[in-house]
Amino acid sequence: MGWTFNTRDPDAPTIGPLITGVSAALTFVSLMTVCLRVYVRAAMIKAFGVDDYLILITWVCAAGFAVVTIVQTKWGLGLRNIDDLPPENIYNFGLIQYMGAPFYISSILGFKLALLFSYLRFIPKGIYRYMTIGVIVACCLFHLSFLIVQINLCQPIALQWDPTITEGSCIKGVPFYTSMASLTIVFDVIVMLTPFPVLVKSRIQNRKKLVLLGLFGLGLFITVIQIIRIQTVKQLANYLDSAPLILWSAVENNLGIIVANVPTLAPLVKYYNEKSTGGGSGLRSKKTGYASQDVGSRYAMRTWKSNRSKALELGSVHDATDGSFEGHVMKGNTSTEMILDHEGITKKVEVVITRN
Repeated sequence: MGWTFNTRDPDAPTIGPLITGVSAALTFVSLMTVCLRVYVRAAMIKAFGVDDYLILITWVCAAGFAVVTIVQTKWGLGLRNIDDLPPENIYNFGLIQYMGAPFYISSILGFKLALLFSYLRFIPKGIYRYMTIGVIVACCLFHLSFLIVQINLCQPIALQWDPTITEGSCIKGVPFYTSMASLTIVFDVIVMLTPFPVLVKSRIQNRKKLVLLGLFGLGLFITVIQIIRIQTVKQLANYLDSAPLILWSAVENNLGIIVANVPTLAPLVKYYNEKSTGGGSGLRSKKTGYASQDVGSRYAMRTWKSNRSKALELGSVHDATDGSFEGHVMKGNTSTEMILDHEGITKKVEVVITRN
């Protein structure tokens, strides 16, 4: 029995296994980054927010797209020759492809929103914050329009998967997909470049500034994927020509999730790096007497709050000043570095010296 159901030739050439392997592998890798992000945000710095919930929903959508894609390969996706596609497979092939579109569109919107809401954590009130909110609204409207048109591409709708329907009409696929892919590239670039003006103007060390710019700039790789997708769209002529397009779609949404997660993993990397080298300053644990890292205050991205008119660390459990120590996270605001304050850098360091 071959990879594809109902094929006359069990050895009919197909890239179905390749599509399955790439989709499954990337979905697993993106899941690992999501799990690490949840650990950092919820356990290490205790600052789980809207962007973190969004990335969880986004991964579910990406996983749904991967499942639909893998199932579709069993009904003919990936076959090299249109003559090898059994006529009885066309209905299920088209229906499953129709089901995959909402998962894909939701996932590419999700990782953009996760990035944009993460920017709101450190962008202070002002023109850049309003611009970021405007980009969020524009992204939602564009992807909602994309979804509505996609699921109503044909009238009647069932014409998209039922070959027995002979009456009706469809929007021409190639111009539509090319236009949507081009606009998606525009939004990808806007989303990835949104925090750059704020970071460039911030008064932090050049080395740290370059690292932050590089992390957010990773998203430009997604633009390259979109450009490749446009080339595959232009080649659409029959059912099977959608295989490269769907393959690159699976790469795009999972890569987007990974890129959105990478900047949030800095606390984990820095903590274990310092732990392995035995260096770094910190507070002494009440139990062991050894220095422990104030992970929440040192490594977390800062968030801007109106409460008490001050910037609080995302790692703070409460807006407290008692300085009590739990695990590796300080409750108090004992070490702050407000890198985006309009008045410049304000840094407070409290040194605790104990004698054995």
